[in-house]
Amino acid sequence: MKKLVTHGNGFHADDVTAYAILQEVLTKRGEAWELERSRDPEIIATGDMVFDIGDVYDPATNHYDHHQRGKAGARENGIYYASAGLIWKHFGMELCSNQRVWEMIDRGIICEIDAVDNGQTYIGELLFKDAGYTGLGIHIAHFEVQTPGEIKTPDDTKKEFEAASEFMRGILSRAIHACEILNTSYEEVTEVYNNSTDKRVLVFSKNYSRPVWRYLSVFPEAIYAVYPYESVDGWKVETVPVDMTIMEARKLFPDSWRGKNFKEFSEAAGIPDGLFCHNAGFLLGTQTQESALKLAKISLES
Repeated sequence: MKKLVTHGNGFHADDVTAYAILQEVLTKRGEAWELERSRDPEIIATGDMVFDIGDVYDPATNHYDHHQRGKAGARENGIYYASAGLIWKHFGMELCSNQRVWEMIDRGIICEIDAVDNGQTYIGELLFKDAGYTGLGIHIAHFEVQTPGEIKTPDDTKKEFEAASEFMRGILSRAIHACEILNTSYEEVTEVYNNSTDKRVLVFSKNYSRPVWRYLSVFPEAIYAVYPYESVDGWKVETVPVDMTIMEARKLFPDSWRGKNFKEFSEAAGIPDGLFCHNAGFLLGTQTQESALKLAKISLES
């Protein structure tokens, strides 16, 4: 039975997330645990794993705090480690098939939680320049809402902490599963890229999710992805973005094709089976692969 110790009283997204990670890891290991929430040094000293309390970061003794002078280090992107990041750093790989999936979770979930807990302006400065605070932390905080004058017992707060952690466990497990699928998809489209003669127009035998098409931006030559349009037994051509973080396309389709009905689009593009061309110019559909490839080549030369 592993004894996990963190601080009592209130809670924040970082200790909730650290606990959620540890629960997932111990569950996978088949190990049982008990949680103690206290600031008593004698109780802290009895912990098998201590996080977000104790003023010590020492993996050798399983102490993972970041409140001490000098903190607990920072990532290359400047985001300091909080307890969530420290636990993910040392145990997260047990939940992931490879380093890339681990990094996707760290970048997509853990960095935000660590930055906010360390007083860094993540959303609005490190991420979205013009956005307010809309991150995971606010949703975790909703588990601890307290009406004016309400007095909660330590047991009340522990139940809220456990509920918040269950919420976070669900987010983590689904995110890891999704990233595992994305990683496999990235490997598949990379193979298509490597085997393509004309790397400007990449042709795929199946459809993927939009994050996969955005991933094609890592290939400098890629301009268009051609793939099946299953719902109408047709084909789509999608533009490759400049990079994964923005919508700007490397090359949009001609303006004369955009936003027209299928007949007008077909006439403008010079094909018999056009279905649509998005009015923003980044996506089009045809009934046949032949027409999809023809329009990709025409657009390249326009």
